[in-house]
Amino acid sequence: MDWIFLSLIIGGVLSLVTTPIFIKFQKSRKMGERIRIDGPKSHNIKVGTPTMGGLVFVICSLNAFIIVSHIKYFRWGEYSLEGFFVFSIFLLCTLIGFIDDYISIRKKSSLGLRGWVKIFLLMIVCIYFISMGIWVFNFDTSVGIPLTAINVELGYAYYLLIVFIIIGTTNAVNLTDGLDGLAAGSASIVLAVFMFIGLLEWIFFDLSYGIDIAVICAATIAAAIGFLWWNTAPAEIFMGDTGSFGLGGLIAAVAIILNQELLLLIIGGVFVLETLSVIIQVFWYKIFNKRVFKMAPIHHHFELMGWPEIKVIIRFWLVAGLFAALGFFMYYIKFLG
Repeated sequence: MDWIFLSLIIGGVLSLVTTPIFIKFQKSRKMGERIRIDGPKSHNIKVGTPTMGGLVFVICSLNAFIIVSHIKYFRWGEYSLEGFFVFSIFLLCTLIGFIDDYISIRKKSSLGLRGWVKIFLLMIVCIYFISMGIWVFNFDTSVGIPLTAINVELGYAYYLLIVFIIIGTTNAVNLTDGLDGLAAGSASIVLAVFMFIGLLEWIFFDLSYGIDIAVICAATIAAAIGFLWWNTAPAEIFMGDTGSFGLGGLIAAVAIILNQELLLLIIGGVFVLETLSVIIQVFWYKIFNKRVFKMAPIHHHFELMGWPEIKVIIRFWLVAGLFAALGFFMYYIKFLG
């Protein structure tokens, strides 16, 4: 637990201190967010708000993880390759988002990388993930069914599941990042559950890298909350695709490495709802030329119903908390048998 608390302190303090410095830097360079033209008109006042804030909390969480890992190694001689591997996925997905944000800022447009380019780059990340899983970590290709003792062997199909999880989760968190603090708060709640799962796996099932996964989650939670101080409505900075892609990649990697692939659908239920709302909206419009929601993702639907932005954000955080609690209960129930 000492390592977790230490990573929380380092990640949180670094983020809280460095975020305003990054905000001042962007304002001095007149760098800012471009709002999508098809979004809610009320968001037009956000034009010019500093963006790419995800870069700050990713770097802060990286520093916290490295510091704690070095202290742990020099004190106990312990470290795990899995921990650094998970963080490498975090960084690679962050890099994709950073490139997207950078192009958007340079073009002075809300559009950065084309959609197919993002998918292509994420596929490269997936290939790297799968290659490491096969040749270095020897991944178990079975998945556990929540609330049962059943494990289903997927064989090579498991690697297709990895691709689905990584691409799906990164895009789901990106879709959720449409209101001030919504993605940062929701992702922190999800990561908190995986932090406890990693800790419990380390304590009760001798999963050697469980503590390192917990440390990564703790560092990122604290760094995201430090960033959230400046990101809450009305936001002084946005995380951009830099942050949303990074958080999505981290959540996906943590769920896979902890063998909680299916439970991710419950723990990250708010991201599932956001993604489903877009799929339903597009499908229904193409088939019937009608919209199910006033606007998708679904958080914009409630905005257009007249809910204040902060009300939508807090209620979605509550929904994220309920899904996360349900997912953790479904995991923890095996300790009660």
